[in-house]
Amino acid sequence: MTSSYRELRALLSAAGSRSGLVIGSLGPAAAAATAAEHGLQEPTPSGDRLLLEACHDAGDSGAFLCLRCHVSHPLEEKLRGIHRQFVGEYGLDLLALASYALDEGGRPLDYLQLRAQPTASIAPFTAQVICSYDASRGAGLPHWARTKLQAHAPLKAYLKEHGLLLISPWALLADTSGKRIRESMAFFGVGALTSDRAVALHAAYCAQYPQAKEAYRKRTGRSSGWDPSDAFLEGIAPDLSPQLTRDHLLAMDQALRRLLSQHWLGSLERQDGQGGHLEVADPSTLHEVIEDDSESPAEQLRRIHSALERAAASVLPSVLTPAAADPKLHCLWQGFGEGLTNTPLAERCACSRGTVSKKLRPEQHATTIARQAASELLRHPAFSALATSITDVERMVEALRNHLLNPEREGDIAPLRRWVHQHLPVP
Repeated sequence: MTSSYRELRALLSAAGSRSGLVIGSLGPAAAAATAAEHGLQEPTPSGDRLLLEACHDAGDSGAFLCLRCHVSHPLEEKLRGIHRQFVGEYGLDLLALASYALDEGGRPLDYLQLRAQPTASIAPFTAQVICSYDASRGAGLPHWARTKLQAHAPLKAYLKEHGLLLISPWALLADTSGKRIRESMAFFGVGALTSDRAVALHAAYCAQYPQAKEAYRKRTGRSSGWDPSDAFLEGIAPDLSPQLTRDHLLAMDQALRRLLSQHWLGSLERQDGQGGHLEVADPSTLHEVIEDDSESPAEQLRRIHSALERAAASVLPSVLTPAAADPKLHCLWQGFGEGLTNTPLAERCACSRGTVSKKLRPEQHATTIARQAASELLRHPAFSALATSITDVERMVEALRNHLLNPEREGDIAPLRRWVHQHLPVP
């Protein structure tokens, strides 16, 4: 059996296929020599410590390669587990998932040089795992690799685009503001739970959660797996049965997930039922579902465009700021702002089409801007009638998103591209 330390798990393209995930076994000489030098065959905590010392003390690239090999195994297992669990409901692509963590080519890297960089900028991801590892926390490398992967921002963004948030309902509620609870319930609340009642219940929940979670951690030694007991639920809502309180909290969780993801944008198509495609609304047709006729369609469109422009001015600076320090990212955003599609962008910036999609994610940003603009518009009398119907709200956000991504007239530049060009910082 090949030693795990001598076998480097890497993401390789399947010959003749772009749809499969192939994990190849490589045998870098530096890794093999280091494993032999230290008498290591299989990963052990003591072996990891020995290799980490070699990385820290001597900048041993072979030891670094061995450790990258080691952590790629739990990363692969975690990714395959996520795929198995959620592929049916969320349509996840295994190769896309793997690209966020198994982008390992097996070449020697300078540990000390990488360690001096900001953690989030370290690539490949296996190197980021090793460079951020702190043995004093008590976790072994495999556990740290899985934990680091679950918190990996680019992977979380990809999953979020598909409507999947890898966080428990109880942690999500504890990490959410009352303002966000009110917003999510206004958009997606169902049943008898009002926004005011939800905000009050959420405040009571957040007040008691830290103490209950800490007691659980001390009792079990674990950070995950906490579930509210009946006593906890009675304590935060004495006037309700524990089961009803739990149901209310879970309803808030579902509303939050719909608000925080783009997955709900496809719900109208799923409701269509027979496989038919729901026609995407254009902002110019919104007046057809607005009962208030105090404004003309032209005035409504001007109001829509102003709301979108304000939302873009709020959202895009934080999205584009990293491009100032990243020449390739700046190249991609600059080309996007000029109207280039993925293939010309990839050619100009010397990267793959997959990298273009992964780095820019314009659909995600368009949805964020559209949702923020919709929240503003729904407070205006001309649009307030839409707020009473989830279907109308979804149709409105979809229309705004479509407007951002598509030019108004043939030959024009789409609004999102124009605003990216406007807000892109100078490198």
